[in-house]
Amino acid sequence: MKKHVLFGVAMTLAAVTAMGSTVYAEDGGSKKIAVLRNMTSSDHTTQFFAGAVDEGEKLGYTVDTFMSDGDDVKMQNLMDQALNQDYDIWIVSHANEGYQFDYLSKAVEKGIKVVGFDCGGDHVDGVTYTSQSDPDLTAISLDSLIDNAKEEGKEEPIKIVEINTLGAIVPFDTRHATVEQYEKDGKIEVVKMISPNLQGDYYSEINTALTTTIQSGLEFDGIWTASTAFLDPIFDSMHSLEKDYVVTGIDISDTEVQRLATEPDYYCCAAVDPYVIGMVDVRIGVSKVLGVETPEEYKFDAVGVGNTDVTKDDSMATLADKIPGFGSSDAFLSDELNALYK
Repeated sequence: MKKHVLFGVAMTLAAVTAMGSTVYAEDGGSKKIAVLRNMTSSDHTTQFFAGAVDEGEKLGYTVDTFMSDGDDVKMQNLMDQALNQDYDIWIVSHANEGYQFDYLSKAVEKGIKVVGFDCGGDHVDGVTYTSQSDPDLTAISLDSLIDNAKEEGKEEPIKIVEINTLGAIVPFDTRHATVEQYEKDGKIEVVKMISPNLQGDYYSEINTALTTTIQSGLEFDGIWTASTAFLDPIFDSMHSLEKDYVVTGIDISDTEVQRLATEPDYYCCAAVDPYVIGMVDVRIGVSKVLGVETPEEYKFDAVGVGNTDVTKDDSMATLADKIPGFGSSDAFLSDELNALYK
């Protein structure tokens, strides 16, 4: 049986290999960006980092990437260490509300320019908070599930199993709120909630719970998951029991592109290109250094990628030719920024 441990050993600043070549500022010091991510290692994280690194290098910065594997204590340790380094910009991903305000305030007080992606809690003056539109992502994925269930002869409310963990990651909570609204509107009925422990063996938890649910005879029409990170145990359970249900989820990577192309029951992945998120977040940070005005908030537009949109030959790179908003963006380009590009 596969064993997926979501949260492993955190990477310390000393242990992380910097990505990108060093470029020196006029004062002899290097221009540096720290990208600190409170998430697990995944294709999505890799592509988020790649977008930040590529854009930073084009703009003359060294970009160092750090990951806590989703452990809030380790994330705080990473930020403590980063405060003692000479970073010009922080890109902070998924810092939780219990500590993000204090740490981002400390960074701003030190003169560091800060961008927070999908961070919870109160806003710090001077920080731009970017986010995916979680209500839109959820609506796109739920609408696809409902439409495809109806095509199979089902009627509203569509009975679904929700796989989500609440109280751990802010976007998951926001996505659940939209699920609740759909339920209030009579579009769906959540007949089973599976809530894996993100700091444990989530694969086994989901696989066991879903298998037990299916074997119990509980009737449902589809499975909605707050994260495509949960799809392996979902499909393994369905395959082992030779059962078919409409499945939709949120977030995309090369793995999910291939899954959409090969899994007949996987109908839609609602997403924002993680490469573009990393790229745009860096542009915002560098714009702050240049004195270009930046907003307090910025939301990335969500899109749906359906199984009819992709083939086995597709990847995140080829989606740029098919899906608007993938691969590139003109967000936050300015004359000041354009003057830096190599």
